[in-house]
Parts: sequence; C-alpha cells; structure tokens
Amino acid sequence: MHRKYGSQGVVFLSVSVDPLDRKAEALAFLQKVEAAFPNYLLDEDQELWQQRFGFVAPPGVFVFNRAGRRAGKFTSDDKAFTDEDVEKLVLEVLRDKP
Repeated sequence: MHRKYGSQGVVFLSVSVDPLDRKAEALAFLQKVEAAFPNYLLDEDQELWQQRFGFVAPPGVFVFNRAGRRAGKFTSDDKAFTDEDVEKLVLEVLRDKP
C-alpha cells in the first residue's frame, strides 16, 4: 500500500514489538518484504504496549485521518482482517477533504 498510496500523502510506518534479542530477525523480515517506510523497534514491556495500543498480539493496523484522529483500528484480537479491509478505509480517508 505504501507504494500505491504514498504519493497521495498517505504516511506509513511500522512498529515491531519483537523482543530486543530478536531485532535482527525483525530487520531481516522488513528487508525481505522491502518495507520502504520508517520502521521502529519498541523497547517497552509487553503489558505496557498492550495497554497503550489496546490489543494483545500483532498484527495491528491503525489508520488516521488527515486531522490526525484515528479513523480505524484493525487487530487480530477483534477479528481476522485483510489488506483489502485496511485499503478500503485508507480510500475512505483519502476521499475526505482536508
């Protein structure tokens, strides 16, 4: 989606919640999928990020509108979601005028 919508002002970033001792594996995965956007490694305790982000286990996707308000959240806790589910919301946000 980054390649498809990045030129339209959509900003993507990833946050890995992998343990710090698995940093190399997380980086290898990002390189394999050619993640060409900012990637961060979170170094907080699991309970803390679970509480902050409001889900138990990855993956989780947050979509924000142009005003910086959360337009939607997709997590494996709620139900299975697909790239198409996320893309549908991204398209809705893009249609909204700033």
